[in-house]
Amino acid sequence: MSVPQIQIHDLVYEVAGKRILNAINLEIARGEIVSIMGQSGSGKTTLLKLMCGLLRPTAGQILVEGEDITRMSEMQLDRVRLKMGLVFQYAALFDSLNVYDNIVFGVVRNRRGVTRRELDTLVRELLADVHLPGIERLFPSELSGGMRKRVGLARALAMQPTTLFYDEPTSGLDPVTAYAIDALIVETRRRFGVTSVVVSHHIPSIFRISDRIAMLDRGEIVAFGTPAELEASPQPAVQAFLHPDRSLLAVPGHAQDGAAK
Repeated sequence: MSVPQIQIHDLVYEVAGKRILNAINLEIARGEIVSIMGQSGSGKTTLLKLMCGLLRPTAGQILVEGEDITRMSEMQLDRVRLKMGLVFQYAALFDSLNVYDNIVFGVVRNRRGVTRRELDTLVRELLADVHLPGIERLFPSELSGGMRKRVGLARALAMQPTTLFYDEPTSGLDPVTAYAIDALIVETRRRFGVTSVVVSHHIPSIFRISDRIAMLDRGEIVAFGTPAELEASPQPAVQAFLHPDRSLLAVPGHAQDGAAK
């Protein structure tokens, strides 16, 4: 039986005595797309940063491909991080570098002996993969929001990661562009076999792309399952998040107020 890509056991994270995440248990299979959803402040991005090794937990374990990253030194963590790709909420491209140099940034810093011809081929192939051929010489300021996110994905893929982490990949995008980014996430998993962890509060995207969904509420996972299982969940927090309109209608006086208007 294969080792899960990510295993989290009894994870706790505190800041200045305040508990941000409590008793988190989660298992993500290799090649799976798992989304983490929840209201703002529920701990979604904090959990992602812990899985990337960017934060250290207060207690508990995080195993990546069977290795406990919570016990690693920074040097050991750097080795594991080379197998991770992070697609930031607003792409986080370097404004002073063109698309070509943004994509090869990590490769040039971490791989010795890579030739210019190899870099040229890599950039050309990755831009084709994210459906942006021929924009190598453009700068981030010349790209739309959707294009920047695609370049951010190409930069992450350049390091040939086994796990990709997406932080709010459709935030700030129009519905058509958001749908295209969703399709690209699924296509990337299919073509490269990567495990994908997506932090998002955009419900349509989450239900389109996810094999399974974890719902965070007040720092705890209150539901974890397939989209159909989350839709059928009896948890009030899940239903309130998925169907806020129903929650509002349940507030005494709300319907009457609406009718009066």
